[in-house]
Order: sequence, then C-alpha cells, then structure tokens
Amino acid sequence: MDILTITVGSIAIFTASFFASVSGFGYALIATPLLSMVVPLKTTIIFILFLTMIMRVFTMYTTFKDMDIKTVATVSVGCLIGIQPGSWVLNYLSAPTLGLYLSVALLFFITLNIINFRFVIKRQTLGRLGCGIVSGFFGASTSVSGPPIVLYFLNEDMEKNLMRSNMTWIFGFTLLSTAITYFFTGAYNFVEDWTVFYYLVPANLVGVFLGDRCAKKLSQELFRKLTLIIVTLGTIMMLINSIQRL
Repeated sequence: MDILTITVGSIAIFTASFFASVSGFGYALIATPLLSMVVPLKTTIIFILFLTMIMRVFTMYTTFKDMDIKTVATVSVGCLIGIQPGSWVLNYLSAPTLGLYLSVALLFFITLNIINFRFVIKRQTLGRLGCGIVSGFFGASTSVSGPPIVLYFLNEDMEKNLMRSNMTWIFGFTLLSTAITYFFTGAYNFVEDWTVFYYLVPANLVGVFLGDRCAKKLSQELFRKLTLIIVTLGTIMMLINSIQRL
C-alpha cells in the first residue's frame, strides 16, 4: 500500500459514490476502471461490492417513498436469477474478457438511446425480468450491473425520482444477494489485504452525502442526460481497461 493507491482510490470512490447517489446507479461503472488501475481487478470487484452496500444503506432510506414495489420486485427477481451463473463465470473466465463483451454491447444500446430509438415492450413484466437477469449476471461477474437496467428504464421514459428510487432499491437487494453468493463461491479469497478498503470508506461517505443533496435539484431532462453521460463514459473506460488487460 502506498500514497498513490490511497489517493487514486479515494478519488475514484468519491466520484463513483457522488454520481451514483445523484442518479441511482453507476457506482461500479465509474469506480471499477479507475480503482483497478491501482488495485487488482478481482479485489476491486470485492471492495466495490462492500462500498456500494454502505452507500445503499443511506440512499435506500432517503428514496423509500418514491419507489414502486412491483417494479423493484420484478427486476430484483431477475437479478437473483442472473447472479448465480455470473458468480460462477467470475471464478472460471477472464474478467477483462467479460468486460469487453459487456462494453461493446452497452455501446450499441447507448447509441440507440442517444438517437431516441425506442423498443416497444408489449410484455412489460417479462421485459423487466429479462433486464434484471442480464444485470445480475454482469453484476456478479464484472461488478457492473447498472447499465442494462438504466438503459431499459430510459427506454420506458420512466420519471426521474421513480427511476432513481427503483434502481436504488433494486441494487440494494441484489448487492446483499451477491455478497452471500460470493461467500459460498469463495470469491472473497481474492482479497489478500483489506487495509486499502478501510482508507476508502471516508471518501465513500462524503460522496454519498453530497450526491444525495444534489439529486433533488436535477430536472428530468438533465437527469436523463447525466445518466447517459455516466453510462457512456463508464463504458468507454471499461472497454479501454478490458482491452489493456487482455
């Protein structure tokens, strides 16, 4: 451990927690490529899991009144289904390879969203279940679970506060499930030293607090643009990082 690791790590975690608190997602998408520059990738995935759980405890409390229980339940069930194979893949396949496949797919769907292309979803419940499965799979295998759900909800033109609250609660439930699954698959063995993690917690808490304050001031259109910017930048960083590690 050195000062560079702590500095880069703290900046990465503050940035991730701030924007994730504002938008309801994006923590791992921002933090993973940045933190993995100074911390081994699989260790990064474990650190981000616990740091995100800390953030969710606070944001789930502040967004409770705005969430839709049916939506949260449907997508969460899908995530639980996807987590199981995703955890298995984490142990047996290369994380950079998975990140490469995910980032290419995300860039395709981001482009469709930017040009305002909309998929007509006739069976909304089935569609939400499906996006949850994809999210759970990639969340467990790469720590990046937000983009599939974000892009799906944007496709539905979901209202800002409802979208932020739904994502906050969905990811809160699935994070706990992922943590339990990691325990049984032995994923925590990837972490040899937890010291860096403890240094990152203060940056995490400050970012969460400031982000939650700013979230209340965003308009619907600004919120949509912010979510697309976060997804796009995070995906590009993940793509570059995955290519470098192949």
